[in-house]
Amino acid sequence: MDSFTAFFGQDHDYFLERNCGFTSAEIAQQPRLWTETAALMAAKKQEIASFLARVGDLRTVRVVFTGAGSSAFIGDALAPLVGKDLGLRAESVPTTDLVAAPGSYLFADVPTLLVSFARSGNSPESVGAVDYARKSIHELYEIAITCDATSKLYDCTMQSDRSLVLLMPAGANDNGFAMTSSVSCMLMAGYLLFAGDCDRAETETAVRADIDLLARSVTSAAPHIAAVARHCAEADFDRIAYLGSGFLRHIAHEASLKMMELTCGAVNGSYESSTGFRHGPKSVIKDKTVTVHMISPDPFTARYDLDLLREVYGQKKRNTVITLCGEDVGDLPGDVVLRVASRDYQAAGALCMGLEMLVFCQMLALFKSLALGVPTDNPSPTGEVNRVVKGVTVYALDGNGTETQR
Repeated sequence: MDSFTAFFGQDHDYFLERNCGFTSAEIAQQPRLWTETAALMAAKKQEIASFLARVGDLRTVRVVFTGAGSSAFIGDALAPLVGKDLGLRAESVPTTDLVAAPGSYLFADVPTLLVSFARSGNSPESVGAVDYARKSIHELYEIAITCDATSKLYDCTMQSDRSLVLLMPAGANDNGFAMTSSVSCMLMAGYLLFAGDCDRAETETAVRADIDLLARSVTSAAPHIAAVARHCAEADFDRIAYLGSGFLRHIAHEASLKMMELTCGAVNGSYESSTGFRHGPKSVIKDKTVTVHMISPDPFTARYDLDLLREVYGQKKRNTVITLCGEDVGDLPGDVVLRVASRDYQAAGALCMGLEMLVFCQMLALFKSLALGVPTDNPSPTGEVNRVVKGVTVYALDGNGTETQR
């Protein structure tokens, strides 16, 4: 049995015949690419350390994660994750916000490290945000984490003498419409980028060991995850809400986008925090609604996730409740309860559990796309939505960071 068939319990021809060859392969390749990403970051350790030493004390530098779409959600998830795990104070501002309102986010006298995430690196906002930052900030350092060495962002970043480019392993530059392995690899690289710069010298080694464990865990569990995802996708639903707290709220955001992209909008996806869901968004629940509850690995935070889960399940009518949680959690309510590895991680357990939950969400979107007969690799063949965004005009700024007329 080949590795693809072992992963999905279905051979690749099945997906190829249904216009899902790229997307399915790119979901299945993630465990291998995760170990390659960890090895790549280890090989770059000295180069990364030298660059961060030039940046200076990260406690006195503004660290901004940026990207568009799924690449923005990487930064959204990383900011609270590295804050809690690594003690790094960072923020996330999408490139789409940076180019639309640069004066609100780019400050001339604040030393800034701009960390850009991009699969293709050819979205207009990717280079536009860097250009605006260069014109607006006196002391700017740049890191680009991207999957394409031929991209505009790659070339643009290489031109600066205050920059570092981290290219993801071959294969991470997804050919499918939706970002899958590119997201998980760049998220992992962003975490590893700062894991070696924290006060605990052993952290980076422990993180790499956790990533190796994650890869083995997902490879082993994949047939079961795929079977559960396929079963869930067969349900009759047209709305889905992904719910999580802390960094999982942003994994939920990525999951909701995957469902909308791969079903070409036939399923309306949304996301919210467990505490925020009651403040209006809970009204989305109807008979054909699925809620996916991501239970935090943090025991304190999990209390809020569990309160909402029990409330929604206790009020259940014909809607469906899916629960994603660690393997060491007791009995929980849910029409479907999927447990992910959680016991043996040393330093990056939250990251690893979040990525395994994301793999399930990717599979759920893929199988729902197939169930609806949508061409998964190109769900919008008439071009209203594109793999690399089109139609964006990035307007010029003068040297003072203000818009000029064209």
